[in-house]
Amino acid sequence: MEDLTIVLPTINEAGNVGPLIDALTQTFGETPVIVVDGGSRDGTADEATKAGARVIENRDGYAASLLQGLNEAATTWVLVMDADNSHRADDAIKLWEARDDADLVVGSRLVKGGGSSGNAFRRFLSRTLAGMFATFARLPARDVSSGFRLYRRELFTDAQPSAKFFEVQPTLLAHAKMKGAKVKEVGIFYHPRNAGRSKNRIVRYGIAFIGALWRLRK
Repeated sequence: MEDLTIVLPTINEAGNVGPLIDALTQTFGETPVIVVDGGSRDGTADEATKAGARVIENRDGYAASLLQGLNEAATTWVLVMDADNSHRADDAIKLWEARDDADLVVGSRLVKGGGSSGNAFRRFLSRTLAGMFATFARLPARDVSSGFRLYRRELFTDAQPSAKFFEVQPTLLAHAKMKGAKVKEVGIFYHPRNAGRSKNRIVRYGIAFIGALWRLRK
């Protein structure tokens, strides 16, 4: 696919990243894929390389990996996805097809056509975060914690969020709002991970999101 790069931040996603890259290649053709790896010890980097991705290493956390991927790309558009099977190629094409008149397309669990297979507590947490950010920060998308996004790269290469983990997501929405970017939400389904273990630590990341909300309010 012309003018698109796909960025996959990873850590210990062997068994997931290779099949995802294969599925993305079938969907988008010979599109550049950049895997930003956080120091995996399970063969993630080798698996990604064999599948045709360019692998770079960044051990400074999810936020730094995402931003490095944006800056390493050389295309107008950058699609960022999780590599654990929760984000699928058939939803990725929906974001790509929705890019007209947009600067940021968010794959959302909270709009029509969206959903999640996560447990009731995780669904509750996502909706609670969405409500809090809508009330206190007025961000331009409901699903503030979604990491499934299509970015118009030039608007985000100067972003310098004070975030380390997944709280970078609402911070980048605030950056988009500051830039006057046009934001769309497209319904996607959040699937259970395939191989490996989740890196999402609910308490740690919940505190990080609350900290991000406090900074955005100020």
